[in-house]
Amino acid sequence: MGRGLISEDVINQVRDRADIAEVVGHHVSLTRAGQNLKGLCPFHQEKSPSFTVSPSRQIFHCFGCGAGGNVFTFLMRITGANFPETVRELGQKLGINVPDSGPSAGPQAAQASRLEPLNQAVTAWFQQNLRDGVTGATARDYLASRGIHAGTIDRFEIGCAPAEWDGLIKALSKQDFSQSDLAAAGLTVAREHASGAYDRFRARVMFPITDLRKRVVGFGGRILGEGTPKYLNSPDTPLFKKGQTLYALDLAREAVARLKTVIVVEGYFDAVALHQAGLTHTVATLGTALTAEHIQVLRRFASKVVLLFDPDQAGVRAALRGLDLFVNSGIGVKVVTLPAGEDPDTYVRKEGPEAFARLEEQAPSLLDFSLEHSLSTAESGTIEGRIRSVDDVLRILQKSEHPIEREERIRVVAERLGISQQRLIERYPALVQSEGRRPAAAQSICPTPATFKGVSEERDLVYLLLHGHLTPADVQRLRPEAFSVPVCRFLVEAALNHLDRDGRVGLRLLLDAVADHPDCGSLATELSMREDHFDDVRAHVAGCLETLDRKQAEAVFRDLIARLKAAEREGRVEDARMLNAQVNELRMQKAGRPSTGMLSLVKE
Repeated sequence: MGRGLISEDVINQVRDRADIAEVVGHHVSLTRAGQNLKGLCPFHQEKSPSFTVSPSRQIFHCFGCGAGGNVFTFLMRITGANFPETVRELGQKLGINVPDSGPSAGPQAAQASRLEPLNQAVTAWFQQNLRDGVTGATARDYLASRGIHAGTIDRFEIGCAPAEWDGLIKALSKQDFSQSDLAAAGLTVAREHASGAYDRFRARVMFPITDLRKRVVGFGGRILGEGTPKYLNSPDTPLFKKGQTLYALDLAREAVARLKTVIVVEGYFDAVALHQAGLTHTVATLGTALTAEHIQVLRRFASKVVLLFDPDQAGVRAALRGLDLFVNSGIGVKVVTLPAGEDPDTYVRKEGPEAFARLEEQAPSLLDFSLEHSLSTAESGTIEGRIRSVDDVLRILQKSEHPIEREERIRVVAERLGISQQRLIERYPALVQSEGRRPAAAQSICPTPATFKGVSEERDLVYLLLHGHLTPADVQRLRPEAFSVPVCRFLVEAALNHLDRDGRVGLRLLLDAVADHPDCGSLATELSMREDHFDDVRAHVAGCLETLDRKQAEAVFRDLIARLKAAEREGRVEDARMLNAQVNELRMQKAGRPSTGMLSLVKE
């Protein structure tokens, strides 16, 4: 991990002032578990929390996927930023001045860094347009008609694009932004039959899209008046990926983490209206269906998701598409269906947040919603249609990993369709086999790797070292070459390089030193988090050290025997004599007797 030109003193200052529990808590919903905090891992799918944060050691570790490290490691993995960027951004939040980290990581990173101030300047220009008495009049009237208050406009930094072909190009060029960067940010479109470019967004209410790092990464615009498309988003850019980004998540994150629930809607105005009504745990997709990447983002903060789509066929299809993504994800999902003719924006304005809360309370789970949709189709169709719908239902049911849940729903489906439950059970394996899949009970979204075992005495010594149970005398007896497991040997070497004046291992410094090591970082955090029990720690340490010494002596002995055999085979008489003397000496030491002369162990 390159540290750029940031000094170690500044890095240490940022790390020492940061609280990993607070930092992780902005991204993962955590609950207290003894001295530690636990939550669902943001780096892999799981149903039971195995992601653990230690406030005392300032580290995290997932016992499911093995991810671990310190506050910098976590932020780099969660945001995708490199080490200098992570230190700089965390330092800014903590009020620590971090000097420029030097050369960029590459052309794309350099371009992305140029797009950040560009997008911020564009946001300010859109806001200025909205405030302008003439330019923003139509947009202000439209926002008022949608019931959007002035405070909400400011909070979401809503603006407008004028009905001009090159208004943005002219304004940003005056601020010394290049035409190539405007194009790279998706703000302009090249003319097809002439040179030059024109503004992508014209005559629209503009919504800046901000990521979790508080960077404006893209824009969405709603047409003012007639025209198509009604909504237009920025294309994917070095900063913006629609399939990975959720609108308003930066504003909703705190409420989502607190409530452990997130409402997902489809449009900008729906998200803004729900936030304005006090439902600040709302996010919106950006003109795309939910993706696996979206689910991974949501799992960082919430254990429950409420899908709130329009009650038309498109909304139903959107909810059904989410089934594959959510089943067995560890997230509980409900689908709220609004009354006919309503959308989230109009409903919450007319009925208020309390009415929505009642709808959420009565809402079916995503699986039940999907079943109901398939069953209603089956009941109204032909025999052939009923059979096909039964297969659709079974396809949904086989996605559930819980056999009791599947059995209960099969019973309900059988009753609704007037079909024998046994017939459905018999049909189920054939359907799964025909689709080339094993039954869900035999599948595993993310197999949990076994925790590190290694060689018992080596593992236990490193464990006890990381928990501060080795005395200076114990540490003096540690010899890296005696450890046969490479990761244990590396950790012992690192520990011996981080001793204090009393000869004890500086645990915090050691963990920080190995946090980003590809092999040892995860082992260090795992062993630091584990709570192994030993009846007599001192006796166990002594036993492990003795076993390690004995094994090393035996390894030396075997090596000497092998070299002695080779020397005698090759007729190297002098080498054989010297090696035989060493072997004989070791043999006498092992037997607890003084050496009495030379004896060839090879020829015995």
